[in-house]
Amino acid sequence: MSDPLDGLVEDKQKKTAILKRVIAETAATSTADIFQKIHNVINNDGGKIEAIILSGGYTNYSYKVFVPGQPDLAVFAKLSFEYALWNPDKNSHYDLQRTVCEYEIMNIMAEKVAGSVVAPLACIDIEEEGQKMKVLVTEWSKADEQFCNQFIDGAVDSRIAPKLASTLATLHAMEFEPNFNEQVKPCMLSLFDQMLAYVKTTCEDMKPKDRTEKQLVILGTELAMKVANASLADYNTPDCLIHSDSHVFNIICEAKPSIEELENFGPNGNFVLVDWEMAMAGPKGRDIGLALSFPIGCMVAHALAGHLDANESINDYIVTLLDSYMECMAKAGKTEEELASIMRNIPAWTGWFQFLAFYFLDVQMVNFPCESEHDRKYVKDSMGALGFKLMRLAYDTDYFPEGATAEQVKSMILSLVEEEVTETAQERMLHRRKRVPRKSSMLRATNRRVSDAMMNFAAADEVARLSSRELSIAE
Repeated sequence: MSDPLDGLVEDKQKKTAILKRVIAETAATSTADIFQKIHNVINNDGGKIEAIILSGGYTNYSYKVFVPGQPDLAVFAKLSFEYALWNPDKNSHYDLQRTVCEYEIMNIMAEKVAGSVVAPLACIDIEEEGQKMKVLVTEWSKADEQFCNQFIDGAVDSRIAPKLASTLATLHAMEFEPNFNEQVKPCMLSLFDQMLAYVKTTCEDMKPKDRTEKQLVILGTELAMKVANASLADYNTPDCLIHSDSHVFNIICEAKPSIEELENFGPNGNFVLVDWEMAMAGPKGRDIGLALSFPIGCMVAHALAGHLDANESINDYIVTLLDSYMECMAKAGKTEEELASIMRNIPAWTGWFQFLAFYFLDVQMVNFPCESEHDRKYVKDSMGALGFKLMRLAYDTDYFPEGATAEQVKSMILSLVEEEVTETAQERMLHRRKRVPRKSSMLRATNRRVSDAMMNFAAADEVARLSSRELSIAE
């Protein structure tokens, strides 16, 4: 029987060869300084281009392209496909125009928030063996570790949240075209269809298998579908320009000096927001909401392990991100009523990602700091139950009335999270489980990065086999 990983490795090798050829051709004609230097080394000094895959296979492959022995001669490249394998609907098309829009929005944001968004260098069309692709090439960022690792560790750099808030607020305050990059929506909308069908079927069958489904059954079809449909309508609301995929796997920060020291961070607290291909005009709370989704899940996982200090660090990040963002939006001219509306929209998208991505699609679940498969299942169910509560907070005025201030909404968000974490800690005590030592992120230990919008980074055994079965992988 053939090993499916063999086909994956062959595909990576083939596409890497294509990418290297295209970069060499681009370097020969580009006026960009980094390309000219790469071209000179190749043609005058006998150098060559190498490329290592950082992530991908679901909507793209991301690469570090470099000249060996020349650490300053490196660029980032993303080879994008016309499909998204994280979508259960295999007929769903993923328009390549998204890469053009990604190039455009990165170009604008790199000027507005220097250092927080890398500058793009080129956007190139490719057609190979009947398959259309695009290559986005950007400068190489000095930030090189995914922010998610800090939440897995349970020690979060307090300098990043205010910078992230400022970057997203700058994006959200820009003038925009309501139809910007709207071709990314159909692929995502098919996920909403699947979510709606699941909620409806669960409520009608009345055979709950876990806390999440029991909660849906208790709410009943009418109310549960009201919340789910409100989420769909909200996704189509063009309030402002948004990154739309701003979870902590798409935030890159400085690597820790040592993976053995859980509390140490890079010297400057730098970060870069990456993977802009889903940027569009959309709902005002989505970006901050997604930036909270995985951290809150990590709080539940740490509670199962008895890591109270870890949760204090993560909670500080959540509060700082919310407060800093509100302060930025107030400075941008938002009224108290507008700030309250924005704050109320944030849990809508924290909850949506937790309910749809973590619970329903089982995306990124392998990355939570869980000690066992039992714990992972517990966290998954927790994300489904808490996620739908947060969606209710945003959309159900009977659950949480209109007219609340931004501060009151924030207090309710934190209260729901605290309630879930406390219940988890009680679950641990009920079963007399010992506190387990905190560990550094497995992703960091394997030098692995994960990204790609909404992708399922699949089985934990893939992480264990990386060094022996795959190409050099870092994202």
